[in-house]
Amino acid sequence: MEKATKWEENGVIDGLTTNGVLLLHVKGNFVDGGAKPLPWREVSVNGGLYTMRESRSAPQKGKKMDMESCILEDGSMIDLCGVTLLWRSAEGLEKSPSRRELETLLDLVNAGRPQCPVGLNTLVVGRKTNSLDREPYIYLKCGHVQGLHEWNPGQKKGTESKERTCPICMTIGPFVALTMAFESACYCDTGALTHAFAPQQAVGMFAFVPCGHMVTAKTANYWANIPIPHGTKGYLAECPFCATPLEGSTGFVRLIFQDWIS
Repeated sequence: MEKATKWEENGVIDGLTTNGVLLLHVKGNFVDGGAKPLPWREVSVNGGLYTMRESRSAPQKGKKMDMESCILEDGSMIDLCGVTLLWRSAEGLEKSPSRRELETLLDLVNAGRPQCPVGLNTLVVGRKTNSLDREPYIYLKCGHVQGLHEWNPGQKKGTESKERTCPICMTIGPFVALTMAFESACYCDTGALTHAFAPQQAVGMFAFVPCGHMVTAKTANYWANIPIPHGTKGYLAECPFCATPLEGSTGFVRLIFQDWIS
């Protein structure tokens, strides 16, 4: 605290930590994915909320927000000098999907027997398999899901590149493994992951770019619009499962399983 900002008010000493303890509340219900982020605030040692300093270690404190509270709510986020935590209430977690529910949704995807349009083999999504050609991969530019194959026109044999050409639409872009995360606290809804079994209720499948974590539509849209503190005064949207900064205009892409297209 030697170099941190401190002051005395009404005979009580208060202050900020050197790099700040930050708090973000959301407006709305986190569980249904309709919550919107409120501005990040800095929390003083005595629990007061202040607007952000110009940078994390700036000597001048922000404006005090007397009408705002530091009491955590479902979906609140805390940033401790670069380590960002999500706080969920017991009531909120009860309404969130359980791991079993997420596994059931994934089973529905695999029950649809998604196939690679190149190798014509059945893919196994989100489950360990001893066969590399059954593991799903996604072209992040277009969203086409395929198995791992060597089809890549224009690339010289023996060279490695992160860019590959999709054989379906000929779009060139990154080609990464499609994975499923089971950290249920980060999901905003229990929306269907697939069109295969309930097309009248399904909202589609999405994956974060560039990490390839597969999520529901509301969860993808929610986290793509949450600003996470980055550096001394910047913000980035990140994948909630691996903390990879999101890329592209939306931060996620809709998955396209070729054999499910009607």
